[in-house]
Amino acid sequence: MRDRIAQILDRLSPAERKVAERVAADPDGAMGANLAGLARSAGVSEPTVIRFCRSLGLKGFADLRLALARGEGAAGPVRHAITPDMPMPLVADGVLDGAEAVLAALRVGLDRTAIERAALALLRAARVEIWGCGASAALAQDIAFSLFGLCRGVVARHDPQMQAMAAATMDGDAVAICLCGTGRAAALVALARLAAGSGATVIALAPPDTPLAAAATLLLPCPAPDVAEPLAARLSRLAPLLLGDALAVSVSLLSPPAAQDRLARMQSARGD
Repeated sequence: MRDRIAQILDRLSPAERKVAERVAADPDGAMGANLAGLARSAGVSEPTVIRFCRSLGLKGFADLRLALARGEGAAGPVRHAITPDMPMPLVADGVLDGAEAVLAALRVGLDRTAIERAALALLRAARVEIWGCGASAALAQDIAFSLFGLCRGVVARHDPQMQAMAAATMDGDAVAICLCGTGRAAALVALARLAAGSGATVIALAPPDTPLAAAATLLLPCPAPDVAEPLAARLSRLAPLLLGDALAVSVSLLSPPAAQDRLARMQSARGD
């Protein structure tokens, strides 16, 4: 990355050069920052950071963080790709390596401020709907289980008609969590827009730069699945699963004593 920056340094504007110098001096810091944070640390505007990314041939800030992560990790351990002729003793290594790649991409795109805002919205909500489609339906159930007892009116739905009826009755006191691995399921995008238009807070667990991400009030970015690699696509479900856990833990830590007491009674009732 430093080499790429050095190659274009002379073509950058003075403001973009500030961003370049900041990134080159502290790639780890740039990789862990959000767009606003990097702009502040470089003393420039957020659009300037975007222009710098495009000068590097990248689409935007998310791609810059991914490029930094790949560059910083280039000297790491050998990864085992799953292939038809792979020796059986290495299969588990390949699966774990794929999971590590998903987690690395998730960390690069992590929006910590959005997680806190989402947790606060869940705490204030009188009703929490969790909608998943396809393979995400099971993930919706898991997140509902994690939030049940911490939030009010938690329900997971996978039936499209039930989702549609629920979306039609939402208001400003409700939160909808929408899960879609590709972020492009047209029916779910339409429901997200309907719920947001009614004043509800819509939290999307989806890849950035997708229709579902655009329709949401808050986006918790997930890495896009690699459709060309079936195992990678399957492992990508780890991202929303872990983001759901991050939401549940955040809600738990922010919960008032009454909510903690309610959760303790539930755990006692099921014998935990």
